[in-house]
Amino acid sequence: MAALVVLSAAGSLNGIILAGPRVYYAMAQDGLAFRWLAAVHPRRQTPYLAIAAQAAWSCVLVATNSYRQLFTRVVYTEWIFFALLAAGLFVLHRRAGYQPRLLVHGYPIVPALFIVASAGIVIAQIYANRRESALGMGLILLGLPVYFFVSRQPFKKAIADASH
Repeated sequence: MAALVVLSAAGSLNGIILAGPRVYYAMAQDGLAFRWLAAVHPRRQTPYLAIAAQAAWSCVLVATNSYRQLFTRVVYTEWIFFALLAAGLFVLHRRAGYQPRLLVHGYPIVPALFIVASAGIVIAQIYANRRESALGMGLILLGLPVYFFVSRQPFKKAIADASH
């Protein structure tokens, strides 16, 4: 069983390692994260500072928690964002002029079922371990002040530039 867990974790790590820093990079480009996260390595053309930031945060999480604590504090919260991503499909479909590039059979039932399943995972985790779940949600919420501070910076600069 331990070998299956390691194999599964190694497979998912590949996607997380590749996708996570690119999300930070895109957020930094849009002014929604620290600007330095948008730095691109001159030779490799990769978001190297975003990769380093993710590596540092991962090391902090691994050094301060057991695997079970990581799972119960951090991983279940991803399902909240997966559900929000699926809910975004409904928002897009309500926009005037929205033309999806790819038509998928099963809309709106498939994303609705996914949202329900994701909510079930989150609720089950909260019910199974309220303390660890609350700590995980607290980690997420600790990022809100940083997000609001960073995301407002371009607007403050734009207002200052417009007044001159």
